[in-house]
Amino acid sequence: MKKWSDDEGVAFRNSDVCYGKEFSPGSGTVDIAKISIRGEYPGDGKYGYLEESHEMAVVVSGEGYIETKTGDHHELKVGDVVCVQPMERFRWGGNMDLIMACGPAFDPAKHKFEEAA
Repeated sequence: MKKWSDDEGVAFRNSDVCYGKEFSPGSGTVDIAKISIRGEYPGDGKYGYLEESHEMAVVVSGEGYIETKTGDHHELKVGDVVCVQPMERFRWGGNMDLIMACGPAFDPAKHKFEEAA
């Protein structure tokens, strides 16, 4: 077992509107992050995707949305849970805080972006 306090999280900033703290046991099998979204991410009409990881998020404060390149759009509020599959193109928007788990663990080298068109 491993336990972290909030100040032991590793701070990251994906952009001016997406930032947080990551907590990882170091096994590569799973990790979790506290993430803040303050606008549209990844922005500039782009979609992001993860090559291998399944991503699950719980909205813990605020509200926003997630939408996919295939046209799914879901408004999000506190308590909502979202699961995104590997290779699914998606983007976040709003003013919300999330708890997000990834398995396998999030790998920035396998987090890609593509244009909307």
